[in-house]
Amino acid sequence: MLTQLPDGVRLLRTLTGQDGTIGSIDWSPDGRLLATPSTDGTVRIWNTDSGACLRTIRSQGESVFAAVFDPDGRILATGGRSGTSLWDVASGKFRHRLPSDFCYAVAFSYAVAFRLHSRIVASVSHLDVVTLWDLSTGSALCRITGHASMAFDGEGAMLATGGDDGIVRLWTVPSGQYLCALDGHSHVVTSVAFHPGGEILASASVDCTIRLWDVATGGTVSILEGHTNSVRALSFSVDGRVLASNSIDDTVRLWETKTGRCMAVLPVRTFGGVMQSVAFHPHLPILAAVGPAGERSDDSVMHLWELDVDRLLAHSATPSVSYTTAKIVLVGESGVGKTGLGWRLAHGEFVEHASTHGQQFWLLDELGGTGADATMREAILWDLAGQPDYRLTHALYLDDADLALVLFDPTHGDDPLHGVEYWLRQLGRERPIILVAARGDRGAPRLSTEEIEAFCAERGIAGYVATSALRGDGLDELIGRMRAAIRWDERPTTVTTQTFKRIKDSVWELKEAPSPEKAIFSLAELRASLKQEYPTIAFTDDELLTAVGHLSNHGYLAQLRTSRGEPRVLLAPVLLNNLAASMVLEARRNPKGLGALEEQQVLTGGYHFPELAQLSAEEREVLLDSAIVMFLAHSVCFRETDPLTARSYLVFPELINLKKPVIADEQPIDEGAAYTVSGAVENVYASLVVLLGYTSTFTRTNQWRDHARYVVGDGLVCGLRKEAEREGELDFVLCFGATVGTPIRTLFQSLFESFLARRELTVRRYQAVRCANGHQLNRAVVRERLAQGAHYAFCPDCGQRVVLPAADTPIELTRAQAADRDTQRQAANQRSRFEQALFRLKTYVTQEGIPAPDCFISYAWGEEHHERWVEHELAADLCKAGITVLLDRWENARIGASVPRFVERIADAQRVIVVGTPRYRTKYDNHQPMGAAFVVAAEGDLIGKRMIGSEAEKESVLPVLLDGTAESAFPPLLQGRVCADFRSAQRYLSTVFDLITSLYQISSDKRVRELRLEFLAERP
Repeated sequence: MLTQLPDGVRLLRTLTGQDGTIGSIDWSPDGRLLATPSTDGTVRIWNTDSGACLRTIRSQGESVFAAVFDPDGRILATGGRSGTSLWDVASGKFRHRLPSDFCYAVAFSYAVAFRLHSRIVASVSHLDVVTLWDLSTGSALCRITGHASMAFDGEGAMLATGGDDGIVRLWTVPSGQYLCALDGHSHVVTSVAFHPGGEILASASVDCTIRLWDVATGGTVSILEGHTNSVRALSFSVDGRVLASNSIDDTVRLWETKTGRCMAVLPVRTFGGVMQSVAFHPHLPILAAVGPAGERSDDSVMHLWELDVDRLLAHSATPSVSYTTAKIVLVGESGVGKTGLGWRLAHGEFVEHASTHGQQFWLLDELGGTGADATMREAILWDLAGQPDYRLTHALYLDDADLALVLFDPTHGDDPLHGVEYWLRQLGRERPIILVAARGDRGAPRLSTEEIEAFCAERGIAGYVATSALRGDGLDELIGRMRAAIRWDERPTTVTTQTFKRIKDSVWELKEAPSPEKAIFSLAELRASLKQEYPTIAFTDDELLTAVGHLSNHGYLAQLRTSRGEPRVLLAPVLLNNLAASMVLEARRNPKGLGALEEQQVLTGGYHFPELAQLSAEEREVLLDSAIVMFLAHSVCFRETDPLTARSYLVFPELINLKKPVIADEQPIDEGAAYTVSGAVENVYASLVVLLGYTSTFTRTNQWRDHARYVVGDGLVCGLRKEAEREGELDFVLCFGATVGTPIRTLFQSLFESFLARRELTVRRYQAVRCANGHQLNRAVVRERLAQGAHYAFCPDCGQRVVLPAADTPIELTRAQAADRDTQRQAANQRSRFEQALFRLKTYVTQEGIPAPDCFISYAWGEEHHERWVEHELAADLCKAGITVLLDRWENARIGASVPRFVERIADAQRVIVVGTPRYRTKYDNHQPMGAAFVVAAEGDLIGKRMIGSEAEKESVLPVLLDGTAESAFPPLLQGRVCADFRSAQRYLSTVFDLITSLYQISSDKRVRELRLEFLAERP
């Protein structure tokens, strides 16, 4: 910890007196008061001139996490476990609590912010829902889901929110209309702050970086590196020259906004807390932040620091290095000579290469150098395999490319440009593209230069170059075109420490070693290797780990973890990507056409993957775990468990080759809207299938070749079908059971479109068109007529003239429908994180040899939605975790099964889950005639024997509350032992995760706690 203040920083005073952790602080508009909320249940209002506490607001003992003054300084809004409350500043008296609805029944606000000069306040709940409130009416104006932080601009007309997906989004106020997304962080965005001028937005993240954005263009201005742990809070000085950041690495850093260099580092020890706050005075260069004070070195002490900005600007805390990186992708069909050309560009010599399996990349020194502002420039060339089966994984690496080289074989058959169209759609028009004719030494081209240049002009391609890697033809021209195409001045600058840069350069050299002995390193091994090769470099473990994280974000290496959570570094990410490609190939070879891999076989080496052949057992485990989590994180596959065999499968929807199954009592199906999607379409179908199934409303029931089906409510059927596929283009059709009403159809369609909207795609929608007599027009005819610019068509059945709807008219949603869609989308995001955490948990218990328990589920029949919840949610998720579930619906479906004998299995079960509902209590009491409740009563008798036995027997019974209260849902012996409350659908995933760890009896395990935090992305 630092012991001396930097030059230009003076401690004014220290504010002490609170007993809990201080949360998000705020200055009054005139700067005379400072509000400090605390987990001790108080908010203190301080006179900042004297340091005296003027008054203490008490929130009935509940933790308070945020406080903010209104623009007039008369009202204080606080966020705590009870929601958002309003207080009178002068008297400290309670004024009002904002109303709660279903989203807030079990939620509490973490952060609040007033819109300047208005009666609007925004609050963020622990479910990551941002709500704009109208204080004059107390009603919610709009809700935005999936966001952990927010800030208004200086005029109060724009709201910035930080997402748990690492994306910053901008919205209009008060309508909540979406403006744009700022994508760049690799982890949760924890804080956002507008520059006083409004033209720059700063964002902080768990990825240890700060980004400065140009609000007008949405582009990244600079990336600030220096913190070695999650950055939690940001604040600009009143003149905008200084940006302060607070991190759980026990420091506050002061950055020069203009250059991004770090001017000073202040000691702010927080003992690993996550509620750091930092706030500049609204008129003076005074900064408030939590920090140590003599013996009282904890996070309940507030310091006020006075800054001499001119003196700070005169020097840097640590020497800084500015660099920018351009990513160039080398793509094309298999066998066109990409790797040969890439090697020649990087190394200046020709080497014959086999067809690329996976990807590799090189540093192009010839394109680098130093800019006029002394910014170092690096150009990295990525060679991506072109085989169709590898595209599922390699399409994940195109989004952030700055330049693309699209190779083709000019001597190929009658259509040398075959396949180029696919890559053009994948790459889009956001980046320059150079068309490269490769292997010019192999024969005469089939197209003239004029024909190829005309092709380029029609498609907006930056240029065309004919090359030969063997002879060196065209390479100087290609380098020249690449140099001209890279827009260095538009690239964001990364401002980093010299230590980070030295580690980065050293790791890069280690990667480039001719014959590296190892591919996967522990941090200790990497440190030892770096010190051996570069003995003069000095760095801490935190700096090494953070530098590795930054390199991983750029794709230069990969961060992995063992099943125990221990970090590992993969110097050759190509190994992980090649393994992923091999797994896709293996799933495609599934003998039943399931497009699936059996999970246990993957983890125990049941499949032969060549990438693992020379690795140790631990290295194999780490790579397999990381490849599967990568698939799950990008929704390329989903996990499914067969309840009869308890086997879990990784299912790749894109690879399913089954014919349509026979469906009993199949409903008549209507076809809804059709879509044509073009652009980077790889994985789009898989992602849609997975994410729609992850919502809390739609349950995936069947999937076969290019078709997925879901049910909602009482068997209402919705689905989607991939109707056609062309190079870089897909056609979809939505399908609905004839009895599905408009609200469900609208929700399914809006979710489908919102998931599509996440991708950089061109989407055209074609509504189902019927004439006045009810005849549906052929979709191909509708598409063709609209493509021709026509506004009508004729019905082929009755000849009636039909007006065609516009192909891209947005869906009109009511506020309630939009809120429902956003809630479902958030549920899908949470389910995706849950599946990743659950897979890692299962891997951990398998590799640690922790035995999987068997678990009897006792519940009451009679409420269909309760029965469905037990079977399709609770039991299914327990199975995915590797737990053997004894469920009557599964066990008694077997031929010769006996209900009484099944009930007796409670006696031998290691764990018993009792699902409490009022109906369960009624059946347990058994006052009804024989036959209506005897099964539950019999189960209750056997469970009761455990409850009067030893402590171990009592702990083997886990009552979970689904409906009612403990008193109305359970027999007396269980009422005081409820271990999980499932009454809130919004908290289902976190609750079932905790239940699973309780069943394994590993809740207190360090690795399990880490997984829980990663899954929940928990806020303070």
